[in-house]
Amino acid sequence: MIRFSISILLTFLFFSCTNPKSNQVRVHFEELNAGTDASLRGLFIVNENVVWASGSKGTVLRSVDSGKTWETFHVPKASSNDFRSLHGWDENRALVFGIAGPNFGYLTEDGGQTWQVVYSSTMEDLFFNSLKFANENIGLAVSDPIDGKPFVIKTSDGGKHWKQVQNIPASVKGEANFAASNTCIEFLPSGKAWIATGGSTARVFYSEDFGENWNVAETQIVQGNVSSGIFSVCFENDSNGIIVGGTYDKPEQNENIAAYSINGGKSWILSETMPTAYRSCVQPIPGVAPAFLFTVGKTGCDYSKDRGKNWNFISSNGYYTFRVIPGNRVGFAAGDTGRMARISFE
Repeated sequence: MIRFSISILLTFLFFSCTNPKSNQVRVHFEELNAGTDASLRGLFIVNENVVWASGSKGTVLRSVDSGKTWETFHVPKASSNDFRSLHGWDENRALVFGIAGPNFGYLTEDGGQTWQVVYSSTMEDLFFNSLKFANENIGLAVSDPIDGKPFVIKTSDGGKHWKQVQNIPASVKGEANFAASNTCIEFLPSGKAWIATGGSTARVFYSEDFGENWNVAETQIVQGNVSSGIFSVCFENDSNGIIVGGTYDKPEQNENIAAYSINGGKSWILSETMPTAYRSCVQPIPGVAPAFLFTVGKTGCDYSKDRGKNWNFISSNGYYTFRVIPGNRVGFAAGDTGRMARISFE
């Protein structure tokens, strides 16, 4: 069911030495009825038809018709959990991680009909923020720090078994991760991985060997209190990356809320023009325009056409998270009270 839809025409001007060339991009928001009032922060797009989403009250959603209709699943004995981390392989197999235990990770292999616990722990202060796979088998999940270090676990068999990563630098006191959009981790098929932090400091941990060993880079992103820092990290390739964030409870503040890297996350350069406000998720959109990025937050969304150096406001349509259909110029956004939209870039 469609609630409403709007279109916004964005005109990007590209200049050459001899002939100015204009390219128009239309951004179309189609609000969807997902049939739930859960807060949705987990989102995974398998292909143009299969979409998974997850969130509060132990809720998992699945669509197999590109968002036209949705099935709602409530994981047994998990009604008080919030599944902010999500990965899907196909229409039958998906994995969620929650923020509360002792059972944190759940796997379905029959389209959400049954769920198997794949990660449990009675360790205090575990709170899983994000989950990302580099390929079919190898994935990382990150919790807030435990005993002064980021708590990162790794699977090599598609999520069925997990082990803690040991070789990672210590956290700064008051440093943590944000479970805002399932994007405080980035993990590429090359084996390069990044984890973004906030709180007392805003840093990016990076690995070049599938998460076995880590280093950490400082950034100038706003930091110093529990609601400030980097909320999302993405990489277009092994070299070009972008981070966005801000202050969650003061979203209008937009000083030092985005930065980009050209050397694989070893150093970060503040954007010249910032997004309009706090943003919780950033993703690349292939085929729209060179180096095109789209970022969303609870108060609106922005775009960049130069790999995050400069940002431009699009709309006050607010969402927590966004994912693009692989190889396509269409994606899905999700947010509070079951809000869901299909967004196309033409």
